Amino acid sequence: MPRYRTPKEYLDAARSPETSSEELRALAGSPYDFVATAVAQHPNTEPDVLAALVPVTITSWNEQALAAAIAHHPRTPVEALEMLAERLAPVLDNGRGHHMGFKAGVLLCCNPTTPFQAIATLLYSARVAMQFRKVVARETRRRDVLNLLLNDSSETVRQQAQKSIEALTQAS
Repeated sequence: MPRYRTPKEYLDAARSPETSSEELRALAGSPYDFVATAVAQHPNTEPDVLAALVPVTITSWNEQALAAAIAHHPRTPVEALEMLAERLAPVLDNGRGHHMGFKAGVLLCCNPTTPFQAIATLLYSARVAMQFRKVVARETRRRDVLNLLLNDSSETVRQQAQKSIEALTQAS
């Protein structure tokens, strides 16, 4: 790996479309959080690197941004998506400073490769706010998730899930 002297050089390399998967693997070990997030957003990042980038805890804004990038990446392996589902619940409470975690959770629930059981466990967590479930009902195109939300404890969430199912039906 070339020696990068400044944080900007690390970030530029992680964002460059020419960066190889081998170089991205090395950049994933960068001392800078924002470089890890850029690696997780790069289309050439290998699945095992994405899995290794899953934060142990998802409390800080940087950890939440990294989780969002991993949840959104089409090459993220199922095991990494399951780990994210387990670790995201504490920041899906609509609390202060949890905006990026909220986004990560929505992306996770919309990802077609996230296992249904991981999503169901996440949505049924007592920590997860009704507002989060409502946004998932509005944003996801996964019929299995929408059918689950039809049985939510909140009338608002159930109505949004029904509205989304009707929109999907009309579109097809």
